[in-house]
Amino acid sequence: MKHTFIIAFFAVMVVTANAQNQVDTTDWNSLYSAAKICIEKTDYFTASRYLEMASNIRKSDTLQRKLAVCYFNRGYYKKCNEICLSVLNPDTLESDLFLLTRSMKKANTDPETQLFYQKLLFNKNILNQTNTINLAQYYIDMDSLDVAMDYLLKYCKIDSTNISINELKARVYLLKGKYNTAMCEYENVIAAGGTAANNYFSLGFAAKHVKQYQKALDNLIIANALTFDQEPNVLMQLGLVQMKIDSLHYEGTQTLKRAVECMQPDPDKLKIIYSNLAGYYENKNWRKALDYYLKIKSISNMDAALSYRISTCYKMLKNTTKEAEYLSQFVDLSDDSVALNYARKRIQQIKGDKFMSGE
Repeated sequence: MKHTFIIAFFAVMVVTANAQNQVDTTDWNSLYSAAKICIEKTDYFTASRYLEMASNIRKSDTLQRKLAVCYFNRGYYKKCNEICLSVLNPDTLESDLFLLTRSMKKANTDPETQLFYQKLLFNKNILNQTNTINLAQYYIDMDSLDVAMDYLLKYCKIDSTNISINELKARVYLLKGKYNTAMCEYENVIAAGGTAANNYFSLGFAAKHVKQYQKALDNLIIANALTFDQEPNVLMQLGLVQMKIDSLHYEGTQTLKRAVECMQPDPDKLKIIYSNLAGYYENKNWRKALDYYLKIKSISNMDAALSYRISTCYKMLKNTTKEAEYLSQFVDLSDDSVALNYARKRIQQIKGDKFMSGE
């Protein structure tokens, strides 16, 4: 059975290869048909080659539109933008505008230009969910909450059941400080199936602000479970609510301690970062190098290499007292006989210099 499947698979591959080989590269229609087959298979590389050849034979907006799709899916966003803009006209297709706005976002085109075409698309089709969300999000980021809400409400007049739109609408109410309305919105979203952790968190956060502490607690506990007891913002709000409910504050203080733990960076990763930064500054800025080595000391156990590096920094900064202190730690930690011999001699030299200077 397995061999039969393999034979059949290779037979299909051969037929496909033969079909591609039979494409008439002098006929734009043949190239276009072959490109459409490739696009259906998400082979945008081959499709774009066929479409480029076809475009050299015949000038057509249809060919250009398909080529723009290929460029978008292959990450050539600027090329996609150029094609979309070249085929736009007063009666342009919605698909042209939608592809253009998505491509502009990917290409980091200036926001004002993106906004212009997003508004055109919104006027053409309010129910283009992705575009409406992007428009609303832009105005949220600009702190123009009323404008964002206006777009969302226009969408909801036609479709009031879209969970993604309603999530964003609830968020705007929350940002506007309309906590009771936000609570109702989030409860409806969750009831409709929007059970993401952020929805429970936001519902709990809103409930906390109107002093409905039990409702806040219930939802923040769910949010914490969905984020695996790892999200510091969730833990912080949960701890604060627990402290409101529990007069002894024990559970709340434990949760807040957990929030602090989650806020702390990974010491091992920090050590790697600090070591590289200190190494960079050596021979350039000994004070900065020392600062990073001392940070490593604060988050990890002292070892011979670290004590030696710190002593070297102090030597270059002409602080012989600290140099001798860390050389002494190096002597206690190292088993390198050659380095130990140097360290002991250097410590004696520092002591001798201090004695001669009357210190």
